[in-house]
Amino acid sequence: MQHRRRRDDNISPWPMLIALIASVPAFYDSMMPTPATWATWMYLVSGIVLLASAWHVQRSLSQASPLPSRGRWGDRPGQLKLDVFLGVALMANAVLPQSNESEPALIWRLLIAVLMLYRLLKISQALFTETGLARLLVMGSSVLVLCGIGFYWLDPEVKTIHDGLWLAFSTAATVGYGDMVPSSTASRIFSVFVVLLGYGILSLVTASIAAMFVGTQERKVEQDILRDMHREMRELRQELDRLRQDVRQELRANADQQAGASKPSTGPDQPA
Repeated sequence: MQHRRRRDDNISPWPMLIALIASVPAFYDSMMPTPATWATWMYLVSGIVLLASAWHVQRSLSQASPLPSRGRWGDRPGQLKLDVFLGVALMANAVLPQSNESEPALIWRLLIAVLMLYRLLKISQALFTETGLARLLVMGSSVLVLCGIGFYWLDPEVKTIHDGLWLAFSTAATVGYGDMVPSSTASRIFSVFVVLLGYGILSLVTASIAAMFVGTQERKVEQDILRDMHREMRELRQELDRLRQDVRQELRANADQQAGASKPSTGPDQPA
């Protein structure tokens, strides 16, 4: 069992994670007025990496018999089928018409993008569990910077990186000031994923900050409880010592009384 667990833990999710993230720019480039040729190659490379990673996972886990149904990769049969499907779908995106020219192609790529987001969250779930505040702040800042660059690239109304960062923050925080809004189809679709991902990370950051203050208060309460418990234990120990002394004195008195009652009498009528 330990051998199988070690084999499972040695499977790195990073190749699949990088491949999924690398295919995101290609998805939005297909909606631009003049798509770049690198998007096609990005789809192909990402699909190949995804299929190779899924094959490596299947090969590594098949050597552990019996194969556990759950573990680091979740429900393995279902996840592996999804990985294979996403790999084939990404390669199919390379030969489909551009999203700005074909509505069925756009709908298909949107469906694949939703599945990719789900798979990304499942893979990166371990990165966000039991994570410190400093690491969450770095992750949150990185996501907002990338989202700001995405808005700057996709939206023609966003003239500077600063505007893109502000639009990314207001979108992820769902505040909606109205001073800047997504104006193109690509940036509107991008804003949907910014809300889903960015709001989740910001929620983790705020929850971690709240937990820090709540944890301080909880530690104070725990210290007060421990202090009261120690005081009550000392009082209980003292009470037990007093009861033990009383019992010993009572036993000693009873023993002396019984010894006096059993001692033979030497009165004047009896010979000495």
